[in-house]
Amino acid sequence: MTHQPIKCAVILAAGFGSRLRDTDNCPKPLRSVGSVPLLVRVLRQLAASGIERAAIVLGYQADQIREALERQEGLGIELRFVLNEQYSKSNGVSVLAAREFVGAGCVLSMADHLYSPRVVDAVLSPEFPEGSCVLGVDYDIPRCFDLDDATKVRVENQRIVEISKSLTHYNALDSGVFRIGPSLIEALDSVYRIKGDCSLSDGVQALSRRGEFFASDICGAPWIDVDTPEAARHAAHLLQVLGDTLEPGRAPNAARGFAPLGAEPWNVPSLLPLPGRAFSATSDAE
Repeated sequence: MTHQPIKCAVILAAGFGSRLRDTDNCPKPLRSVGSVPLLVRVLRQLAASGIERAAIVLGYQADQIREALERQEGLGIELRFVLNEQYSKSNGVSVLAAREFVGAGCVLSMADHLYSPRVVDAVLSPEFPEGSCVLGVDYDIPRCFDLDDATKVRVENQRIVEISKSLTHYNALDSGVFRIGPSLIEALDSVYRIKGDCSLSDGVQALSRRGEFFASDICGAPWIDVDTPEAARHAAHLLQVLGDTLEPGRAPNAARGFAPLGAEPWNVPSLLPLPGRAFSATSDAE
């Protein structure tokens, strides 16, 4: 059976982002890295990967983020917005708020992870069954900028066995980019009905126990979780070295001897809808 190409994405941008907030109270997704807001960079990378539509889940400072994106030109991607009124809860609740966009499958991205389009290619690889859930994982653990804060993953036979920031035995890291389908929504909903909350890791772990969550090797594609001021400075450096696509060899500075930080250039360690309803950047609520 021919796979139907995935052209839509869900981006989680509802949280407080307290570790990257400063005195001007700029929302984390709008924090500039290399003079471009984080969320704008994510949207451009998704567009470069062939994604045509993106649903952005908002919560904290939702109006400010939406208005900024509506003014932004050159994104190359159609926007929808979803409000998660329970944004103080875990990130799985934001995924549930966007359930209607998941459909038979979509890309799921964090608003604060910068990555090469090759990471998206990895999770969309046709080697995985249509409708399956896939996480892009990095097996090159020493290159992680902030290992303590990274989500650790134990992978066996291309399937996730365990996932948690607190794992002591692991062989890969979570890059923050997923392919998800209805099975993840069902798993998250089951956890939410019991606990009144759910994290994305809860859903991944539930499917992993059934052998239903795959891991796809990103094969050295650059990525970084921009969660702290230190990570933001490092991300800005990566962009200077590698260029806006975060691809080695494509940066304008690369041929001019720009000095890397580490042994490798990128290697050192208000109109909001009712909850769950969506509206576009160019039209009223749908």
